[in-house]
Amino acid sequence: MKIGSLELIHNFGKNIKKTISVPGGESLMLAQGGSYLWVGPDPISRYQGWFFGFGNNKLIKILDGVRIENAGGVVAVENNFWSAKTVRENNSETFWLPGNDCLVFETEKQAKMEFFLDIKNPYQNQEFGRNYRVWHEDSFLFISHSQDNGCGLPEVFVAVCGDMAEVEIKNAWVRRDYSFDRKRRSEPSARWVFSPAIISASKLVFAAGFTKEEAKTAVGKLWRDFEIMKRKKQTDFEKQIRDESRTKAISFFTRKEAPNENNAAGHCARNSLKMLFSVQNGAAALRAGLPWFFQIWQRDEAVSLRGLGQFEQKTAFDIFWRQLEELRTGNFHSDTADGIGWLFLRAADFYRSGKFNTKEAAAVAECLEKSIAYLLENCTNNDLAVGAGKTWMDSLDRAGAQIEIQALRLSMYALAGDLAADKKEKERYLKLENNLKMAARQLFFDGTRLADLFDTNRGRADFTVRPNIFLAAYVYPGLLSKSEWTLCFEHALGKLWLEWGGLATIDKNDSKFCNDDSGENPTAYHNGDSWFWVNNIAAVAMARVDGKRFKNYIGKIFNASENDILWSGAIGCASEISPAANREPAGCANQAWSAATFLELLRELE
Repeated sequence: MKIGSLELIHNFGKNIKKTISVPGGESLMLAQGGSYLWVGPDPISRYQGWFFGFGNNKLIKILDGVRIENAGGVVAVENNFWSAKTVRENNSETFWLPGNDCLVFETEKQAKMEFFLDIKNPYQNQEFGRNYRVWHEDSFLFISHSQDNGCGLPEVFVAVCGDMAEVEIKNAWVRRDYSFDRKRRSEPSARWVFSPAIISASKLVFAAGFTKEEAKTAVGKLWRDFEIMKRKKQTDFEKQIRDESRTKAISFFTRKEAPNENNAAGHCARNSLKMLFSVQNGAAALRAGLPWFFQIWQRDEAVSLRGLGQFEQKTAFDIFWRQLEELRTGNFHSDTADGIGWLFLRAADFYRSGKFNTKEAAAVAECLEKSIAYLLENCTNNDLAVGAGKTWMDSLDRAGAQIEIQALRLSMYALAGDLAADKKEKERYLKLENNLKMAARQLFFDGTRLADLFDTNRGRADFTVRPNIFLAAYVYPGLLSKSEWTLCFEHALGKLWLEWGGLATIDKNDSKFCNDDSGENPTAYHNGDSWFWVNNIAAVAMARVDGKRFKNYIGKIFNASENDILWSGAIGCASEISPAANREPAGCANQAWSAATFLELLRELE
């Protein structure tokens, strides 16, 4: 191993690895029951550590990190899927999550170790009024935390036990400087965390709760059943790997090692989606991403349902029916312009692949009818679909009629026609579909280009080149002929294509284009940054229009997404974005729709 290099390893029944010469903040992520753990060789973000999940999609940060004395530098990062391992020069450390309220930390050799707590709500960053109390009782170490200033955080208890040979109560504060947060311009990029003790051990188990007894009972059971629970974790993952279908070799690749990498990337994408499972009002839900996108967002869930349904059909259906029930009761999510359309696009996917029975199809039809009535009354202007809320490019003002919104509405009309119970209803929806299709072609298409939006106030099309035309082709391919799509794709690729294998979010010659990511400042977010989910869908659209003609673009997009999942950022997870300048993980480390659309692309190319 060269100095300054790092070996990245995936163990998924087979072992694949890669040595990178310039480590760039590579890290590992685990999740269980709504809790998550994000760790790396060194803490680089206040969103790293162990976050305890409870209640209705709620989270409290507990652990900021663990330091082993004299462990040396990091030589390898190992993704075991059920556990996260960091190999150092003189020792190694492994984390795993037995349940939502427990964490295990193991070392290869017994050593002195110091752990750091930062108990808080994820978005709270106050420095004062944080009160910790530490005591050693019997074979347990206890820490309680309470907070002043009416922050709404309940008192939290942490219980720790293990093969502790020695415990030295420390009660110290340590300053953390978070390089990832600083790079993202995400303040505060420095924070004081609490060191309760130094412990000599090779195994530590942690449990969090809202009473001392709750934490003590959980940690005691975990320590008593330690080996049983560890074996179960391993065997459950091994069974999962056996049950998952193998990914076929992909014709775009001739490299000998490609099938193994394809299989590994598929396993990683599925596993990263499972990390995002949560509960919303007692029903299955999917978080938008980890870290910091802990929310359950209609659009993100709906986009992700097709990829999720490839391997977790029941969960995908549960999410779909939960969202449909929200629409049925009148919650039309008017804060987004496209959430309803994406949900019914997934309904069309399920219906046309024979996934609905007669009763389910009728329920979808009823809700679709109500949704179309709502959109016709509130979000329609002379046949055009106009967004009353934010599009997925939510940092921009794209007022008017957007091209992908037209495609989503057309898809809704087409599905409504398919589901309609009588001829009169079918004809009504066919008329709506034809009128919008005609208007969209007339107002958006000039023969070689497809406009990004039509300004309904000024009565003119905006031909600013953005990748939304690829979303439109994916959603409603019947808007144009294949030859017309080919012309539009070639024009857009000439303006948006990034040689590393992605699409910029605006014409590279536009004055608003940003080559570098701007972090929490949204300047580059939709004016340059390349989004992996859009790239994946663009590749699917190109494969369907003319896979042979666009083979080079499709292959490069696939390679970029696969390499991001396997070898960059949070290893095994799909990043949110990359700067336009070069492929580099940026934004959220584990983004649901990035992983889900990669699975779609993988299936498309099999």
